[in-house]
Amino acid sequence: MGRGLLAAGVGAVGQLAAVGLLASSAWLIATASLRPPVLTLTVAIAAVQCWSLLRGVARYGERLAGHDLALRVLARLRVRAFSALAPLVPARWPGARRGDLLARFVADVDGVQDLYVRAALPLLSGAAAAAVTVAAAAALDPAAGLALGIGLAGAVVTAPALAAVGGRDGCQLAACRGERDALVVEVLHGVTDLAMLGALPGQLARLDRAERLLGRQARRASVAASLGAVLGAGLGGALAAVAVAVSLPALHQGRISGVTVVVLGFLGLAGAETVGELPASFAAAGTALAGARRIAALGDPGRADGTDDADRYPDQASTPPPGAAATAVRRPPEVELDRVVVAYDDRAPVLDHVTLRLRPGEHLALVGPSGAGKTTLGHLLLGFVTPADGRVALDGRPPGQARQLVAWAPQDPHVFHAGVAANLRLARPSATDADLAAVLDAVGLGRWLAGLPEGLATVLGERGTTISGGERQRLGVARALLADRPLLVLDEPTAHLDEANAARLRDAVLAAAEGRSLVWITHRTADLDRFDRVAALEGGRLREAVSPWGRAQRVRTTFTAPVSEARWKVS
Repeated sequence: MGRGLLAAGVGAVGQLAAVGLLASSAWLIATASLRPPVLTLTVAIAAVQCWSLLRGVARYGERLAGHDLALRVLARLRVRAFSALAPLVPARWPGARRGDLLARFVADVDGVQDLYVRAALPLLSGAAAAAVTVAAAAALDPAAGLALGIGLAGAVVTAPALAAVGGRDGCQLAACRGERDALVVEVLHGVTDLAMLGALPGQLARLDRAERLLGRQARRASVAASLGAVLGAGLGGALAAVAVAVSLPALHQGRISGVTVVVLGFLGLAGAETVGELPASFAAAGTALAGARRIAALGDPGRADGTDDADRYPDQASTPPPGAAATAVRRPPEVELDRVVVAYDDRAPVLDHVTLRLRPGEHLALVGPSGAGKTTLGHLLLGFVTPADGRVALDGRPPGQARQLVAWAPQDPHVFHAGVAANLRLARPSATDADLAAVLDAVGLGRWLAGLPEGLATVLGERGTTISGGERQRLGVARALLADRPLLVLDEPTAHLDEANAARLRDAVLAAAEGRSLVWITHRTADLDRFDRVAALEGGRLREAVSPWGRAQRVRTTFTAPVSEARWKVS
């Protein structure tokens, strides 16, 4: 608040200096034309120099203070936008397009600073300067001051109406920009498949149409802004003419001099300058507000049941303070799903009244056909999905508040354009090179690491383009193990592996999960006898076989396709 008032105050000083410069210059020129003694002009000459210096310094200070405020707000807004977006990805925005999210996070957030630099500050400083200008004119001639005040008030009232077109076009511009960016990202990521399938020309044509539409919206917004600038320039001439015309009777009556009439004309020009930026300011505000609404939508993707996420998952991103719950974090949590229902849009529920309780330290194998809801259940444990009904809790807390308890290896783990060590240290920044080599060897990547040209410093490429799917999968599992969390949730960790490597990875995970809880999501139904429990998902419903004697007893599963016909045998 203080920085905003400072920026507005400095801006008002700059505007007043411009008014003073015009008035002093007018008086100096008009008086000099009468050829008075030079000493008579000395004060006016000094005033012109003083106003000129003050105007330059104040304008610089306004830009400095205004942009400092805008950049500080921008930094906070970007952090808030990312904080709102991070808990929702990937599952809470199933229909989102990455390019559109990128446009909201970059272009729309950047545009919000216009609310301060191009809208709020010019409005506050211009209003203050306009009031002083009208007061100065009224002091010279009340009639001219009244006419100038009416003209400036009319400009302030009509400016929002003139800028409404630009603001409306700004809303459409933001949406068109998001569509264009979404298409760009989709074409870039799928260019290989599109080229192989012969679909690239069609996608490029779609991109061209989106670019043309964006260009049309940008031109319409520019026309509205230009119209405001033209009207602002015309307003100056009109106010100057009105001020001179209204002051002529006073001149004829001898109440004011001809020099005063000239000064009043220049005050009309100065008054128009104080409000001349208002149409552009209101148009910029409309565009910025459109971007702000798109940013706000990140935190409210919509819920079919109308439940507020704050009621169900308050403070999703919260983490315990340093050292506050170190022992609690190491203890495996008790996981509870009570009649959970998850549905996307108006489609049939992905999970339909699923009830599951996982005791601390238990190892659960979750199987089922593709699309059965296994990954969605994993997202529930991370707080990435908000159930439409039912309750999810880790040690009695919503998953969003207990995310620090869970280590997650997704089915398609993201590999950053960085070295092997940098990708792994995301999970544990303090890990040594020996720790990294040990966990890679445990998941079967020891020989792979030895064959890398630069070892742990080898750059893996964008999204892991230089490694195979199996290597990327095991790298994700290694990252989850390295995180050393009390609950492991691994989604299809053996999907890209042959039987031998799959068995080795499963044994390594089970060994590392001793004393920790484990949810092993897989479509493979073989070799699950080392898990405490085996459950199957199909059609959103959960079927489960439990060994009541613990891990010492073997759980055998016999499947006949489809999974709904599975028969569970416990020995």
